[in-house]
Amino acid sequence: MSSRIAKSDDFGTWLSPTALPTPSTLTVQLFAAKPLANQEEAARKCEPSRVEKPVGSTPTLPLTGGATELPPTNLTALVAVAIGRGVQNYTCATASSIPVALGALATLFDATALAYSNENLLNTLPGLIVYLPLPSSGNLATAGCFLDILGHHYFDSAGTPTFNLSTLNKIGYVGKAASINAPASANKGPAGTGAVPWLQLNKKSGYASVGISQVYRVETAGGNPELTCTAAGVMSIPYGAEYWFYN
Repeated sequence: MSSRIAKSDDFGTWLSPTALPTPSTLTVQLFAAKPLANQEEAARKCEPSRVEKPVGSTPTLPLTGGATELPPTNLTALVAVAIGRGVQNYTCATASSIPVALGALATLFDATALAYSNENLLNTLPGLIVYLPLPSSGNLATAGCFLDILGHHYFDSAGTPTFNLSTLNKIGYVGKAASINAPASANKGPAGTGAVPWLQLNKKSGYASVGISQVYRVETAGGNPELTCTAAGVMSIPYGAEYWFYN
């Protein structure tokens, strides 16, 4: 396990300056990957290939298969589908306190074309990329797909979840509307702490969202905190997820 301050070069160039406390006051605990060679090997064997957006029927939002599902969208326009790779952040008041959710930071890769062409393959990606470092070339090559950066996910200074799809000139400021646990079979992530819940997020009043009214976080991998803190500061846990954007 390593303890260090998360910097922009750890996760590409997407680290929001307002999302985390300053390094002078807090230490970030970034949990190292536990040995899961089979997932890492599968991810690294992928060959890149361009996926063009096809014309076809609208893809289907994934379901957990459990007794309770997220409410279905009442919107008709699927704006984009993204694979998110980043960290879930938690605050630790003391070395033995319970972690408290602080927010998330993630790079969003455009998987819209893949959602139209191969949803089964799409749904495997979060459990693969959570074991890989973020690429520095501006795109993601995994599972036979070459995915360009769509934008970034972060929390603003007021703690509002924000999705900036900069390549589409769209931005969404949202709040949690519904939450369900990830399936028991969900990938636990490199920290081995389990997958964060699936969410429905709706446009937040008082904010000027553009082109995004609703977001779903599904097919999560990793991101849950350790049960207790090991040091005062910020605990950062790697995670991957699918994000579906509607308007």
